[in-house]
Amino acid sequence: MTVITPHASDVGTASTQPTTLPALLRELGVTQASVEKQKPVLREWLATHTASQPLRVSLCCNGYGLLLKESTASHN
Repeated sequence: MTVITPHASDVGTASTQPTTLPALLRELGVTQASVEKQKPVLREWLATHTASQPLRVSLCCNGYGLLLKESTASHN
């Protein structure tokens, strides 16, 4: 089970890119979806966006680090 803890920076920010996994999942509309449904959506997003350092840390801390590796490998 993945535990996702919202970060204080998620609330009321005007950033153009989410800085945490919970913020990204909200933006993508898959917050309540299963991990199996979240992964393809996240892969697609990572294929067209570069994750910021805070987002990369959040992805890794929440068990999605392999998606970053896949994304990095596909960009090279």
